[in-house]
Amino acid sequence: MPIGPANIVIVPKLKKGLLVRVRQGVSGTRALTSAERNAWYEKFYEDCRAGRDVWHDSAGESRLAPSQTDTDFSVGKCLTVTAASASPKRIGMHFGGRGRYCMVLDTVTGQEWLVSKRFLEVV
Repeated sequence: MPIGPANIVIVPKLKKGLLVRVRQGVSGTRALTSAERNAWYEKFYEDCRAGRDVWHDSAGESRLAPSQTDTDFSVGKCLTVTAASASPKRIGMHFGGRGRYCMVLDTVTGQEWLVSKRFLEVV
């Protein structure tokens, strides 16, 4: 990872359509589709009916499907930038940081992920 003066991490300038490579292991996050959420509920209901799971958490409240999913990208993986500056609110997460993240497209799976810019480099 390039280090500038006073050990400051240099974040690359990104533009839509650029090809980037992961320079350090990074985790990507994306919102679940309604089909994925419905599949989670179906499996959850099936597990509850079979006795492998309970419908509530430790406080007695009903369990909800996750709203996003994560994946790890290995070093050297190439991705395409679809939005050079993105907010985590774009995928339903409730914290700031618009300038630190970008949306990238995994060309193998066709899925769009929110990742931190500091772990990417322009190819």
